[in-house]
Amino acid sequence: MQEVIANIAQILKEEDDFLVTAHVNPDGDAIGSMSALSWLLSRMGKRVAAYNESGVPRYLNWLEFPCEVYTDLGDLPFGPRRIIVLDSGSAERAGEAMQRFMQGVPSICMDHHLRTPEFADVNWIDPEFAAVGEMLAILADRLAIMLTGPLGEAIYLAIGSDTGNFTYGNTTPRTLEIAAEVLRRGLDLESFTARSEATWSLNRIHLWGRLFDNVHLALDDQVAYMTLPDSLFTETGTTMEDSEGIVNFLRRIYGVKVAMTLRDLGPDKCKISLRTHGVLNVQEVAAIFGGGGHRNAAGATLNMPMPKAVEAVIAILAEKLALDGKQA
Repeated sequence: MQEVIANIAQILKEEDDFLVTAHVNPDGDAIGSMSALSWLLSRMGKRVAAYNESGVPRYLNWLEFPCEVYTDLGDLPFGPRRIIVLDSGSAERAGEAMQRFMQGVPSICMDHHLRTPEFADVNWIDPEFAAVGEMLAILADRLAIMLTGPLGEAIYLAIGSDTGNFTYGNTTPRTLEIAAEVLRRGLDLESFTARSEATWSLNRIHLWGRLFDNVHLALDDQVAYMTLPDSLFTETGTTMEDSEGIVNFLRRIYGVKVAMTLRDLGPDKCKISLRTHGVLNVQEVAAIFGGGGHRNAAGATLNMPMPKAVEAVIAILAEKLALDGKQA
C-alpha cells in the first residue's frame, strides 16, 4: 500500500491539469471525495476540474468545490493530462462518456470496493478503508497537507456517509482518528450538521410516508423490502434522489437482517439495493446478479420485471441466511 500511495503522491507533485471524477448517481463518499481531492490539488497549485455525469445531488449541493463540477466532458476548460477516478467499482460506474474519454488519457483509480478490477494505469484499491475519503486523508498526510477548511469538511462528509456517521461495522480506530483530526483542525460540527441535514423538502417527507406504507417482510421477518414505483415520485413531486437513504431505515425493524429496495428501470429491468448489519455478505448476493459493493451495502441491476426480481433475490437470501444460521 505504501508504494502505491508514494507513487500517486509523486504523480500529483510532478504533473498538472487533473480531472477528478466518481461514479454516476454519486453519494456522499463520491461527492465528498471529489471535493476533497479537488481542494487538495488546488492547494498544491494544480489546475483541476471536476466531472460527474449525474452532477451533484441536490442534498449535497451545499458542499464547496474550488472548481466547477461539469456534467458534459465537452465543456471542460482544458484538456486533462491525468484523470483520477474515485469510488468507482469499475470503469463503467464512472459513466459511458467517461469510460470512452479515459482511453486516451493516463488515469488513476482510488477505490475501496470489493473485487474492483484494476482498470486504470495506476490503481489504489483497498477494501480495508471505510471510504475513499479516508484514503484521501492518508494521501493528504503523505503530502503534508492539513485537513482544514473545505478540504477537512469534504473528508468528514465522505467518511461519515459511508460509515453511517460512524455507526457501521466498517468504522475503525483509523476512521475515528481521521474524523478527530478534522475536528482538531477547526471543523464546526454544529454548522456542518445543520447544512448537511437541513436539505429535505416537504414533498420528500410525504414521499417517505407513502414508501413506508409499502414495506414488506419475508423469510420469517428476516428480510424487509420495498418497491420504489415511478408513479409515486410523480404523485409526490419528487425524484429518485429523494429516496436516498431510506433503505437503511428498514434495518431498524426488529428481527430484520437484510433490507432491500427495488427500483423499476423500465420493461423487464430493475435495480436492487441491499443493506445488512453484517450478518451476511450482501456483496456476494449482488455479485450473483452482476452487481457489487461492500459487505454491508451492495446493489445490482437485474434484467427482469420487479416481481420476478423480488422472487430471485429472496431465493438467494433464503439460501444465504440458512447457511449463516448453520455457521452461527
